Amino acid sequence: MNIGAMGTASGMDINAMVDKIVAAERAPKEERINQRKEQANVELSAYGRLKGALDGMKTLMADIRQNHTLAERTASSDNQDLVSVRASHEAQPGRYSVEVKQLATSHKIASLPVDDKTAMGAGKLTLSVGGQSFDVSFDQDQTKLLDVVREINRHPDNKGVLATVIKDASGARLVLNADKTGAGNPLKVTVEAQAGSPLQSFAFDAANPGSPMQEMQAAADARVLIDGLAEVTSDTNTLTDAIPGLDIDLKQLSVNAEKPQAVIEIGYDKDKAGAQIERFVNAYNQFYDTALELGKFDPNTQSKGPLVGDSMLRSSVQQLRNAFSTPLEDGPSSLQTLSELGVTTTLSGHLEIDYDKLDRQLNQNFSAVGEFFGSRKGFARRIEDMLHAYTGVTGSISNREKSINEQVLTLNDDQRDLDRRMEGVYQRTHDQFSAMDHAMGQMQSQLGSMMSMMPQT
Repeated sequence: MNIGAMGTASGMDINAMVDKIVAAERAPKEERINQRKEQANVELSAYGRLKGALDGMKTLMADIRQNHTLAERTASSDNQDLVSVRASHEAQPGRYSVEVKQLATSHKIASLPVDDKTAMGAGKLTLSVGGQSFDVSFDQDQTKLLDVVREINRHPDNKGVLATVIKDASGARLVLNADKTGAGNPLKVTVEAQAGSPLQSFAFDAANPGSPMQEMQAAADARVLIDGLAEVTSDTNTLTDAIPGLDIDLKQLSVNAEKPQAVIEIGYDKDKAGAQIERFVNAYNQFYDTALELGKFDPNTQSKGPLVGDSMLRSSVQQLRNAFSTPLEDGPSSLQTLSELGVTTTLSGHLEIDYDKLDRQLNQNFSAVGEFFGSRKGFARRIEDMLHAYTGVTGSISNREKSINEQVLTLNDDQRDLDRRMEGVYQRTHDQFSAMDHAMGQMQSQLGSMMSMMPQT
């Protein structure tokens, strides 16, 4: 701050002197504030790292529980051109043959050729598909073929009819296509118009062989023969309930007489389950390494981590260790602890995997592994709930972060208060030095006057 010039009477640099006095008074107070803010930021960063490591495990546990990633299935088809297959965790391992007798098709009808430039007059078309119908009305001046197409396609009640125009040498045809496959979605068109109106050429009823419009493709269900025994029908080309847990996509008809079937195989996805358990072990070990770093203390160098002695850090490690060794009361009788799965704690505190033991469990006890982790009261839920108590919005880490952030806000207020006080100190000190300089100036002036009145020798 600079609010005045160098003292004119005393020759002192008042501003520089005041700056030094204020700086000397500010320094210890500001240093305490800065040290506390720096410590708060270090703690916030440390808790952020701890929270991130715990959240990594929590997210993984939620994925295991919600998406059944330890109970997934492999699904394959030996003829992908014929059928493809997807399996949920509910599918039972097995081998099935699938023969596609009929693909599901949507209903398609077309009119006889008409002149697309000719007005067709006023009238109304009632179109229905799958039991739902809507009316499209036309004015006298609005009924060229493209007008019919536009009005059908943009009608707000149109729930599944697509109108198009196809032209050839004989003229233009109105083509109507149902957007849903299956025998339960046939098209029907009734016409209200004057006798002889061109609109009459758009009538269609599958029950009336004399309908003006022609059927180009029938509305049909898919038909599939499974294992040569069970014939299954579907209104789409995806079978969702023929075999529980499987979605079978039909691609084309079985036309190969030598091998009309595709063979699909369902198995346990042991590789993915093993990889998921590895991810869990790695996530814990990453957390544990973070905890060690944050809470470390070296007696030789006296260096310490930002959370050394922190009770919350210690309790998070201890709770997880207890959870790993405590049997799962509501789990499968054949698998109740991590150690039975081959996951154990080393002397250093990290987790390690006995892969021979893990492979044995996955090969012989796959369903129990999925149940152990993913059941309603399983291991994943136990760990997820435990970690949520730390990392959730109202969790202990979140509360600690909130408290530290409030401390930082208070320290910012303290800094502003200090700045205001120092401005006052500067002003008062500067005023005092200015008054002193002024007094010295007066004294010098008086001394000069007195000296001038003394006789000269």
